[in-house]
Amino acid sequence: PGGTSTLDLHPSGTGKRPSAQTPARPPAPSSPTFRMAKRGVAGGEPIPLSRFGALVAQLESVVASARQKPPDALLCFDLLSELSSALDEAPKDTIQLWQRKCEDALQSLLVFGACRPVRRLASSAMGRIIQKGDAISVYSRASTLQGWLVDVKRADPMACAGAAQCLGEIYHLFGRKITAGLIETSNIVGKLMKYHE
Repeated sequence: PGGTSTLDLHPSGTGKRPSAQTPARPPAPSSPTFRMAKRGVAGGEPIPLSRFGALVAQLESVVASARQKPPDALLCFDLLSELSSALDEAPKDTIQLWQRKCEDALQSLLVFGACRPVRRLASSAMGRIIQKGDAISVYSRASTLQGWLVDVKRADPMACAGAAQCLGEIYHLFGRKITAGLIETSNIVGKLMKYHE
């Protein structure tokens, strides 16, 4: 419940800072990855790549690489911290432009089995981007996360914890709008906890 410490970043829970060398950051804004991002969310006309959009593109790059190798916890923590800061500064239209891509990347990061500090930042970012962007997406995102928990009961416990924590953040921010699913989600999480015991 207290503040996040970078000493908690090691997934094993030993409290040690990751000892491996921090990998190089994802491609810089001048790289082909970011030039492709300028084409826009729907592949239409080129759009200006704001700081927020550049960070979303970096997050997508990290998630894409995670399919071959788990993402570095410290890199994710730093990137999500920058993303949180950019959310404070970005105007609503910019957030809405990148919202779907950002939500999808955050969910993918969570269900890859992120460690606790990364889960906390990713869940917070998910709630804030829906809150500051197009709030209507809260219904589909909550449904997607709940469906994931139902379908992958044998998933890694940390992955389940990531999806559950993100749902908890969404219910905390939008509970009055989506309370109908709260009991069902609680039942699902309770069953998963018993399974992973």
